[in-house]
Amino acid sequence: MNRAEEYRSLLAELDFTPPALHGTALRAKNRLEKRRRIRRAVSLPLGSLCTVFAVFVLLVNVSLPFARACGRVPVLSELAAAVSFSPSLSAAVEHEYVQPILQKQTENGITLCVEYVIADQKQLNIFYSLDSELYEHLEAEPSVAAADGGKLEGFTLTSGYGYDNDSLRKITLDFMEGDMPDRLNLTCRVYDRGDRLSSPPVRVDGGPEREKAEAEQKDYLAVFTFPLSFDPAFTQQGRTYTLNRSFLLAGQKFTATTVEVYPTHVRLNFADDAGNTAWLTSLAFYLEDASGKRYDRIGNGITATGSSDSPAMTSHRLESAYFSGSRRFSITITGAVLLDKDKERIRVDLKHGTADFLPEGIRLEEASRENGGWQLMFSGPARKENTAYQLFNTDYYDEAGNRYEFDTWTSRYADNDSAAAAGLSERFETRLTLLDYPYDTVYLSPLFSRTVKAEVPIVLEVR
Repeated sequence: MNRAEEYRSLLAELDFTPPALHGTALRAKNRLEKRRRIRRAVSLPLGSLCTVFAVFVLLVNVSLPFARACGRVPVLSELAAAVSFSPSLSAAVEHEYVQPILQKQTENGITLCVEYVIADQKQLNIFYSLDSELYEHLEAEPSVAAADGGKLEGFTLTSGYGYDNDSLRKITLDFMEGDMPDRLNLTCRVYDRGDRLSSPPVRVDGGPEREKAEAEQKDYLAVFTFPLSFDPAFTQQGRTYTLNRSFLLAGQKFTATTVEVYPTHVRLNFADDAGNTAWLTSLAFYLEDASGKRYDRIGNGITATGSSDSPAMTSHRLESAYFSGSRRFSITITGAVLLDKDKERIRVDLKHGTADFLPEGIRLEEASRENGGWQLMFSGPARKENTAYQLFNTDYYDEAGNRYEFDTWTSRYADNDSAAAAGLSERFETRLTLLDYPYDTVYLSPLFSRTVKAEVPIVLEVR
């Protein structure tokens, strides 16, 4: 059954409205149509099916009886899950801030459908599905280009992994320099995850040569390209507030320059001081709107961005207060994670399993030879329950200063029952693979050295 047939089937099912839901869909549809008149509509030939689709996404978030009633329909259950992991995206959906796309292509028995997007001036979230009766473990490698086929720059792209077929998947583009364009081309190269697991690893230094070698290694089953257009009513949304507020934290001077408030997230931007002995890599902070509602640091997604010029993270992310309607906020900084400038490289003796020093709370648990290279396992304390975080950058170096990159790394939770019995906090484990690395020493690039707390919380007023 294709997507159009699924939606027609859903419409037929909804001809029999449960008593608890009587009139709910009609009221929501009227609200959506009213908002579309104000915005001059989404300029895509989507028709009535897409209207109902958007209404379903909204109702799953704002009506518990509707969510329960739709729980029997797999497609609607996936939509509910897809917008529930992020408070910002859930708020966007609740306020009808969703653009349906419903573009679908089929190749070699594989169907990819771009379902809808949530976008603003700086971020694009694409939700799509993959399905096939021939392959059970499909994955897609996404990339984007300008609408004219040229190169897009100044953004990061993240996507998930390990989805079941036909489940709703997410791609996020986060624009750090320029604004999000009104149009772009999305390309997804699809492969079978089961086949990929048995493929031999690639060992090539970074750059275009590595990308070419990896592409040649992969056996893609299908390649889809979608021209996507975005309503300017979405892509132009955002507000910037000027701060220029300097403060000291653990002996380091930082200047909060601006706050950017978007429907999908909030950015707090910093300038570094040349006299600092440490880089700011992460921030403990939260925002409160005029009503006292609190918005915390992004918990699932991009938490901070920087530039290639230094290890400093100069833009830090919060959940969005955009839909609160408040034009006055306060941001409270309670601590930070720092990388000391004299500890940007750490030397690890692989043969003896020791390191000159390690970031605060991190332990080297194992260093073992494997297939002509090394397997390293580190453990670290969870900063929040059931969370892991990245410990090292992907670059590493030999004694001669030659640069390499990790081909893979994985994280999982340690045996926390044993840790609790020993009086230890919850920990997670990260494994790094140094492929075809013949040396007994290596220099790693840690993302941080230590965490610090503000003696007195630093409060920044935004208005």
